[in-house]
Amino acid sequence: MTDRSRVGDSDAGLARVTVDLGALRENYRRICHAGTRTAAVVKADAYGLGAIRVVEAVGREGCRDFFVATEAEGIAVRAASRDSNIFVFSGPPDARSAASMVRHGLTPVLNDEQQLDRWREHRETPVAVHVDTGMHRLGFDRGTLAASMFEGFNVGLVISHLACADDPAHPMNQQQVDRFDAIRSLFPNALGSLANSAGALSGIGADMTRAGIALYGGNPFSTRPNPMLPVAALEARVVGLRTVAAGQPVGYGSTYTTRQATRIAVLGAGYADGIPRGLSQDARVALEGLRLPVVGRVSMDLLHVDASNVEGGIALGDWVEVFGRTVKIDETAAWAGTISYELLTRLGSRLQRFYTGQ
Repeated sequence: MTDRSRVGDSDAGLARVTVDLGALRENYRRICHAGTRTAAVVKADAYGLGAIRVVEAVGREGCRDFFVATEAEGIAVRAASRDSNIFVFSGPPDARSAASMVRHGLTPVLNDEQQLDRWREHRETPVAVHVDTGMHRLGFDRGTLAASMFEGFNVGLVISHLACADDPAHPMNQQQVDRFDAIRSLFPNALGSLANSAGALSGIGADMTRAGIALYGGNPFSTRPNPMLPVAALEARVVGLRTVAAGQPVGYGSTYTTRQATRIAVLGAGYADGIPRGLSQDARVALEGLRLPVVGRVSMDLLHVDASNVEGGIALGDWVEVFGRTVKIDETAAWAGTISYELLTRLGSRLQRFYTGQ
């Protein structure tokens, strides 16, 4: 995704994100092949890529189930998808929120007895129940769970979260599957949802799987190659060029010193745009498929690159890929000591987003 002439060149500012909706739809199809009914997780504005556009794209593939984190996210998605099921992970934090969810046709995921009580007034309206099977984050305690607690409630879905699905061989996966299967017997009329992206792709069954990071092109596995297509490309313009003599410092803190005369390209993106300040000096970016080393510290608005080996030179205004098709997002995340989820959700608000492959 590093062509010098690209969609939106004239109005994309200094940095941009291009989202390949065709690749996203293909990723959805790949996850669907691993499960019977596949929901799309579109919380955090679809991991930073634009929830409305993502909902519309996977809707064309038949997706009618969406998960968000908050009531506000659910209301935004409802405006774009009138006939879908929208599940709110956080549940109702208070009575006002519970009433609002009913009004907007949102389905809360109840996480504890306090939320269960808040929903009692609306108990005939469909609800989901979250049970903790070992992650110890949110969810009802499986040890104290009883069917009588939900008498009169319209429980349509029971969910739990896998803690170690990124490593399919981890013994906790089967432990959680067994616990979830036992819990399902308390809700004979409800669908079950346990498998996330990695769980679905590694064969963990459920009535409904939840496609998250794999949908957006990140590797859902920590121990396997990425089976998904890249979806997002972060690119920045070259805003400065200079030749720096050998033995000279580059950037804040003088953390990098040139070993020889070096052609430095300054890119118009930094940590305000979501590029981690701690991106290591092993990191690479790309110009037309050629990988270029990152040098010096990432600053708020700018990034230094060694462009000495670019045949034919590099020019002001050229677009350079920070991550995308040449430099994979999981590579960039590893250099920064983080994961692809964080890179996507940290993409800054001043980045313009362009959509292709609709």
